[in-house]
Amino acid sequence: MNQSFSFSGIDVLIFVLYLGFLWVGSARIKKRFSSDKLNPFFHVGWLFKVTFSLLFAYVYLFLLGGGDINAYWMGASCLADLFYADPVAYFSELLHTNRSLGVAHHFNSFTGYPPGWIWREEEAWFATKIISIFAIVTFKGFWSATLLLSTLGFWVTWLFSLQLHVKESFSRNSILAALFFVPSVSFWCSGISKDSLTFSLAIFTVFIFFNLLKWGNSRGILQFLLVLFLIYLIYSLRHYLAYAISAPFVLAWMGRFGKRFTERPLLLWIFRLVIYALFLATLGLLINADKTQELIAEANITKSDFSSNPIYSGAKYEMPSTTGAPLEILSILPLAIFTALFRPSFFDNVTTSFIINQVESFILLLFLIRFVIRKNIVLQMHRILRDEFLLYALFFVLLVSFMAGYSSILFGVLVRIRSIALPFLILLLLHQKSSTETPT
Repeated sequence: MNQSFSFSGIDVLIFVLYLGFLWVGSARIKKRFSSDKLNPFFHVGWLFKVTFSLLFAYVYLFLLGGGDINAYWMGASCLADLFYADPVAYFSELLHTNRSLGVAHHFNSFTGYPPGWIWREEEAWFATKIISIFAIVTFKGFWSATLLLSTLGFWVTWLFSLQLHVKESFSRNSILAALFFVPSVSFWCSGISKDSLTFSLAIFTVFIFFNLLKWGNSRGILQFLLVLFLIYLIYSLRHYLAYAISAPFVLAWMGRFGKRFTERPLLLWIFRLVIYALFLATLGLLINADKTQELIAEANITKSDFSSNPIYSGAKYEMPSTTGAPLEILSILPLAIFTALFRPSFFDNVTTSFIINQVESFILLLFLIRFVIRKNIVLQMHRILRDEFLLYALFFVLLVSFMAGYSSILFGVLVRIRSIALPFLILLLLHQKSSTETPT
């Protein structure tokens, strides 16, 4: 086992110190941002998040013998050593990586050399740079960094949950089911991984955006700039996810803007017709846009690689390819979305390691059936389309699940990529708004 994953006496001391610091910080956050109905689940939710982050590290380091988490931490440790040796060079590398100069431009035998594939792959190396900050402040304590990352992720989730409960009137049970106790989300989106970073940044971005749009009392330029900065970070980690987060923001903002016409029904209907027409026209333009075609081409390459490359073993599923034509995309959209959200199922030929994912898929399918038969589905959808947050959640889930279902091919990749959409899907399927809410 690599020495950087050891748990020496110094590592234990640093871990205990950080645990004490984070315990105090958590107590203050719970006191400052509290809810009578959610408070009893604060420490349980934190423990659940931290436990699964440590379990994720244990599984990959000691049972599977490494994987991405190994490469990310080795790269982050090299960057941390670079910071200790030459802070100027570290910040130079942090802000810009000049690959034409080669990896030896900043790294040497003292700092060590990051794994080649991590350094060459832009998104992976950007994630490594962020993780290096946690490596520095924990003195390269792997388990302390895992604790810190998972705790910060939980704090963000807690703030988001409170606003959903107070401002959006989501029930306690729907919030707990969606954001606190989904095993696959806590496993894949905690600790030292790119998925953990993207999940926390995505939740924080949505939190700040809706504070800016409707939850907060101020509409400051700093919050707007913060949203743009967070989207830049997400774009640097996963291009498609930045688009999936940003595009529904426009719809949510339009929905909020339309509320000023609630006292004028005719103007409201005209506004809706104009918005829907513009949305469909914009959607057609976006599908044919060069950047969209690049993303689809990239997804096709990834899909082909996962399908044919013998390196990528494991249970797979079939998914038709597309050239990017609008009608082709629309034709495979339902299959890709259903695959992402409701598979692997008990009918799929997968190993026992997917049993939790199969149970989750089955429960999500039950939630969907309940959603359809509980009330008139037309009224349910009408309610969603009139609410800014639910409208945002719907399109976010559709975009993420399409990209995940279309490109993953491997069930092992699918359950990891789809995890970021599951909380929003559960919120959609379990939502129960108060009757005093003003429709859009």
